[in-house]
Amino acid sequence: MAIPFIGKIIDSVVNKGGDIIKKMVKDKDLAERLTHEFRTQVEDNRAEYEAAGVQAEKEMFADQQVTIQAELHQNDQYTKRTRPIIARRSFYAGLAYAMLTSLPEAGINLHYVLVMPWQFQWSVLMLLYSPALTYMGVRGAEKWRAMKA
Repeated sequence: MAIPFIGKIIDSVVNKGGDIIKKMVKDKDLAERLTHEFRTQVEDNRAEYEAAGVQAEKEMFADQQVTIQAELHQNDQYTKRTRPIIARRSFYAGLAYAMLTSLPEAGINLHYVLVMPWQFQWSVLMLLYSPALTYMGVRGAEKWRAMKA
């Protein structure tokens, strides 16, 4: 799980800071110089902010793994079995959705019911598969998107 909003927060702080400087300082040249210095100082610290975001992400993942391990080592069978059951049902729901999107265009007549094909959408399929993928350890597609950019 990534923390994508850190960059947006930094950008909004820089923009708001520049606006405040422009409102408070009447001399335009001085205001531009102060705004530039403020932006430069924030950009110099951006690497530290991003490193803190990565560290927070690692800690969240480690805490999630500790919680999963604690659930596996307890005596309550219901709690032990709940996560695999949810993952299994998620997989079956995604599989059913994928199959319903590949029906013939005329549909399938089941005597009392006519089953028509559904329009395939990746977002719906990923929504259905997300509990199963999380159970299997897939953390998120944002990691792969960040590598391409």
